[in-house]
Amino acid sequence: MTLDQATLTRIHQLWDEMAELPASNPECNLRLLFERIGTLIDSRHGYWLASLRLAVDVPNDPLLGWRARSICFHGELPPDQGVYIETVKRLDKGSPDESTTNHVRNAGRFRAVLLRDHVSEAFYSGDHYLHHYLARGITDRLFVVMPVNEDVESYFVFDRLSGEPPFTPADLDIVRYALRSMGWFNRQVHLSYGQLVAEAPLTPTERRILNHLLTGSPEKSIADAMAQSPHTTHQYVKTLFRKFNVRSRAELTALWLGHD
Repeated sequence: MTLDQATLTRIHQLWDEMAELPASNPECNLRLLFERIGTLIDSRHGYWLASLRLAVDVPNDPLLGWRARSICFHGELPPDQGVYIETVKRLDKGSPDESTTNHVRNAGRFRAVLLRDHVSEAFYSGDHYLHHYLARGITDRLFVVMPVNEDVESYFVFDRLSGEPPFTPADLDIVRYALRSMGWFNRQVHLSYGQLVAEAPLTPTERRILNHLLTGSPEKSIADAMAQSPHTTHQYVKTLFRKFNVRSRAELTALWLGHD
């Protein structure tokens, strides 16, 4: 892989910019990431997806325990949310498409791939491509998948739309290089969504309080921001500590930063 100096400079500037952003708004941070990388590869649509392994050694499960969960769209199209909900229901029933099946088989390692190198020719005439891609005007896709641990992965997906040329290997090299060194952000965004090590899923209120905790806000300020009593906020904080199996804010922050 050889990237020109101008591209390298823009990627390094992105890393610096991302490192300065607070963790309290993961959706905003993800959108900025997609905007910057999308500009480099001329991609106006894509998404970040959290994939969690909810069980292991499940008999007759073609997804091997993996399930799609949180998603954040870039350049969201009107049908996107409906298609996502439909896809999750189908996957939860154990009916994956070829692309998803191939990703699951390679879970656990960093990978970057163009759609055409990832699926067979038959994929392009199948119902999944016709309904989930072409019906939304999506003609090509590239994936970068980043594991956090053996049970959590991020999918960073970039699309080309109708009338745009397919992605090139050079485009894939750019995205691979830009994301390969951002493992810290990958871990951060998962924890912000409550999907890294929590023993039980976080509620929307718990996730908002968690985001405040990770930015250092005192409980009184959190209570004011959440329009709660200090007692209610404290109970939420205790619940979060229990879900993440920590005893203090310091331990929670160390978890977020990836420290042992």
